[in-house]
Amino acid sequence: MSDGLLWLLLADGCMAGVILSVQLVVYPGFRFYTEAGLDRWHRRYTQNISLLVVPLMTLQLLGGGYWLLTRPGLTSVVYVLVVGLLWGFTFHTFVPLHRRIAQGFADQRDLSLLVSKNWIRTVLWLLLLVWHLGFFLGLLPG
Repeated sequence: MSDGLLWLLLADGCMAGVILSVQLVVYPGFRFYTEAGLDRWHRRYTQNISLLVVPLMTLQLLGGGYWLLTRPGLTSVVYVLVVGLLWGFTFHTFVPLHRRIAQGFADQRDLSLLVSKNWIRTVLWLLLLVWHLGFFLGLLPG
């Protein structure tokens, strides 16, 4: 495995850890804040989590493209498709939900949607890590 794909595997592991933390701790915790408290915490949370997530997701996108160009095959194609799906789902579903929270329009339904829909991203990021790990261990063809 090239060093580039090893760095990509590290990014996948980091994203799996981040998304699990968000899913199990952060998003459920939003429901316990008052409206004013949620506004303050959400602003800080989104700024700080972006420092982790934006570089990692970008690395996954660029690294997946590199993988696809240097080792075209089913494994790299599936990887890039899942990363694309995660990007699309994030910007189509989660950016608007976070925008509603930031603007003070979110209600308990929105906060519940954040948790329930994020399970899809959580599972996809975990599967992405397992998929890449399977390739790394030689269980999937290059």
